Amino acid sequence: MTTEMEIAKQKRKAARATYLKTVNKLQEKLAAESPDVDDLEIHLDQLTEKFKDLKTSDEIFLNLLQKKAGITQAEYEKEYEIAQDYNEKLSTFKIKVKIAIASAETGNESSASPNPTWHPADGAHAAAKAKQNLPEIRLPQFDGDPRPEAKLTLSADIQRRTN
Repeated sequence: MTTEMEIAKQKRKAARATYLKTVNKLQEKLAAESPDVDDLEIHLDQLTEKFKDLKTSDEIFLNLLQKKAGITQAEYEKEYEIAQDYNEKLSTFKIKVKIAIASAETGNESSASPNPTWHPADGAHAAAKAKQNLPEIRLPQFDGDPRPEAKLTLSADIQRRTN
C-alpha cells in the first residue's frame, strides 16, 4: 500500500516531467531563426498552466514533508529550493518570449522607418488625420476688465430695461 507521501511524490514527478517537456519545446521554438509569435505564446501559456499544476503538487508534497517525522531543515530547504527553481525558469521564459515577440514584431516592420509607429503619408492626408485626432482648443481672450461678471450684470440690466 502506498502512503500519502509516495502518492504526492509520484504526482510531483509527473508534473515536473510534463513541465520540462514543455520547457524543451519552448526552448526549441526560441532557438528557431524566426520563431512564430503564435507558437511562442501558445507554448508559454502551456508552460504557465503546467507550472500551476506543478506548484500545487509541490505545495502538497512540501506540506506532507513538513509533517513527516525526522525531516531536517536542510532536507526541507533543498526540496523548497528545487521548487523555486521551476518558478524562476517560468519567469525567465516569460521574459525571453516577450523579447522574442518584440523582436519578431519589429523585424516585420519596414526597415525604412526608424520609428515603427510612424508611417509616412501625403500632406493632405496627414493634415486631415492630425485634425481628426486633435481636439480644437479655444482660449478666452482677456479684454482688460478684471470683473467680467460686471459686464454680464450690466448687459442683463440693459436687456430688462429695454423689454
